[in-house]
Amino acid sequence: MKTIASVPVFEIEFDKKGKLFSAAQLSALLNHLKSSGTTDLIVFAHGWNNDMADARELYTKFFTEVGSTLSQGSIPALAGRKFAGAVTLWPSKKFTDKDLIPGGGAASVAKDEMAAVKARLKDLAKDNVRLGKSKPASAAVRKKVERATALLKKLETDPKAQEQFVKIIRSLLSDKAASADDGTKNFFKAKESQLLQGLRKPAVIAAPVSGGGAASLGVTGADGAAGVFSDIGDSIAAAARRLLNFTTYYQMKERAGTVGVTGLAPLLPQLKKAVPGLRIHLVGHSFGGRLVTAAAHASTAAGRPSSLTLLQAAYSHNGLASKFDGKADGFFRKVISDGKVAGPILITHTKNDKAVGIAYPLASRISGVNAAALGDENDPYGGIGRNGAVKTPEAVAGELLVVGQPYAFSAGKAFNLKSDAFIGDHSDICKPQVAWAVLSSVATT
Repeated sequence: MKTIASVPVFEIEFDKKGKLFSAAQLSALLNHLKSSGTTDLIVFAHGWNNDMADARELYTKFFTEVGSTLSQGSIPALAGRKFAGAVTLWPSKKFTDKDLIPGGGAASVAKDEMAAVKARLKDLAKDNVRLGKSKPASAAVRKKVERATALLKKLETDPKAQEQFVKIIRSLLSDKAASADDGTKNFFKAKESQLLQGLRKPAVIAAPVSGGGAASLGVTGADGAAGVFSDIGDSIAAAARRLLNFTTYYQMKERAGTVGVTGLAPLLPQLKKAVPGLRIHLVGHSFGGRLVTAAAHASTAAGRPSSLTLLQAAYSHNGLASKFDGKADGFFRKVISDGKVAGPILITHTKNDKAVGIAYPLASRISGVNAAALGDENDPYGGIGRNGAVKTPEAVAGELLVVGQPYAFSAGKAFNLKSDAFIGDHSDICKPQVAWAVLSSVATT
């Protein structure tokens, strides 16, 4: 345990299967909750950070802002309430902007594309069992990666090599976590040639319909279409890079869900049993947003969280939707329809989030969506951290407000907080305005 801006914060680590790494960590948290008179526990889950230092830096900054806001006493409803924090550590992976959109000048783009492909293949040959702790993958997996790497020499010109490359990469994944709301079912159904050719098309990320727009940003794609940012490579190497990025996104999607369901969800009733009346507030960043949503989705009445906050969450903008395609609900629809969260659900979203903005429109290319610009709220497949919750009747449009400006949060609603003015990129979440929104939500519970 360490105290961050007067808030005692505990680490709870899980392995990739959602197994608790240290029973002593849980015991320390339970003992503190029982003895301290804690009324509110904020459970924070990090996103794609590939080592312990990154995760600790992020949650330290987050709880510093929370503690600072609490110390100001500017939310009367929180007077007399006592807070603690718990951090869910899990083996995620990290992407940089260079991984997403490699290259600067045209002369180096081909070299950079292939370097990104090789780096992704190298990652696939590792097994991240714990956060920041990897070991070689199984011999079978390493052999497949070696075969895929050997195909790179003729990948650009040989259709048979291209088909074999896709087969090998797809064989590394299980389709158990595939769903319709984010296009991953199509990823497993599409023919190899169709998949690679679809991903070869540039992905120009669409500007929002209102509030700024691409024209004012002066950003255009390869075909002149206006967008916020663009992944404009159109080679087979670019397609292979996008395929491997999508593969890693899928792995993290599956893992975040596993840790949320088998790891965090069973802990919630234990925590509430230890302190009757304890309010638990789930907060997740990036794929940590998927993790805490999965935990809420799997929770029972005994472990029902009091609030849920998604900070630039990395899952489908259809995730909470009702009949997003006219027939099917989003994967996490029951979080709202079954009242899995007692209080408000907050969702920060911004066009500035390059990581989420590029990751999810790839599903549109896989599915053959023929559009110049992708990724906005009108795209069949987009990220909730880019667009908020779409096709969700309970969603309320709003903005992330300045500190001191009151919110009108209420239970049973999902509040889409447009955050362009304060959140500058995917991980730019440790802000006074974010802490103010989180604690304003907590105050309603």
